[in-house]
Amino acid sequence: MTTSVVLSSEQDEIRAVARSFLGARFPSERVRELTKSEDGFEQADWTEIAELGWAGIALPEERGGAGYTVVERCLLLEEMGRVLFGGPYLSSAVLAADALALAGTGAEAEELLAAVVAGSTRAALVAAGDLASGADVAGAIAATADGDGHALSGDGGLVFDGASAELLLVAAACGNGEVGLFAVDPGAGGVDRKPVATIDETRRTAVVEFERAAGRRLDAGATTADTISHVLDRGAVSLAAELVGGARQAIDMTVAYMHEREQFGGPIGRFQALKHRLADLHVRIDAARESVYAAADAIAAGDRGQVRMAAAAAKHAAATGYVLSAAEAIQLHGGIGFTEEHDVGLHYKRALVGAEALGAPADQLERIAVGLDV
Repeated sequence: MTTSVVLSSEQDEIRAVARSFLGARFPSERVRELTKSEDGFEQADWTEIAELGWAGIALPEERGGAGYTVVERCLLLEEMGRVLFGGPYLSSAVLAADALALAGTGAEAEELLAAVVAGSTRAALVAAGDLASGADVAGAIAATADGDGHALSGDGGLVFDGASAELLLVAAACGNGEVGLFAVDPGAGGVDRKPVATIDETRRTAVVEFERAAGRRLDAGATTADTISHVLDRGAVSLAAELVGGARQAIDMTVAYMHEREQFGGPIGRFQALKHRLADLHVRIDAARESVYAAADAIAAGDRGQVRMAAAAAKHAAATGYVLSAAEAIQLHGGIGFTEEHDVGLHYKRALVGAEALGAPADQLERIAVGLDV
């Protein structure tokens, strides 16, 4: 069963290159090795990914990017989801890069964006509280004037790659309903980063807190809450693409196993009841993928009026679909699916954390309801 999302020959080539590179570089054995490392990835891998142009694939060429759109970025993220890639792509190349590109103004913002795109600086966006899931884009962080700069204080919550990021981009409330984007040196005083282990060992998170940390404002007073909210919506669509890729891999692994596992004189895949369960999963994930690329098309078209609801629909469909697909994969693998050694368990853990990041399913439904005024 295939989706009706139609790719151009160039997009299909991008996907094929990504699948070949990621599949060769991140087999299951290496993914498990990386889960035991401090940062969850190796800098050499990140440098090569940046050299491929992936960190700036959705940016125009005049800003150092590859000149493609969020659609092509979603293709990469689908393939990253398949292999459970744990590097800082979502945190740095998606959330941080988009924040700089959309909210940043002036020479410093452009210099930081160039460094993020080149892969020489790994950045993380601190906004909207735990895993960027809060309703207030500034979360609990406030910025006050301090000489020629600003002092940032508050709890940034859980942040993807918050402990290893070389630059923190912080959305903070400046008073009078204004939100600013600030650059913060994570090694400076007033910044506390504590790694936190989640159920998903393939991706790193940390609690980030500020106590009068020095922040350099990057938006020249022009940032609004709506701009940061749009950055988070774009991130939700990107994360949804990753979740769809993971769900598809969980299903593919299950199909392969059901062709191999024999019971009562033949492969268990011949049983009608099991076929129905897999067919339901295929339909659900195909629908989620449709939602992801509909949202990505809206972003590429610059249709901000449609992006918020489209992003909510995509994230909800992908999150719930991945959790269900991974849970069903464990069940359909039988006893082996419940062992620590089997990869379907890693997918289930990735699905549970990914579902809560950038807006949990219940939050996305509320956004849709508000948008529909029901």
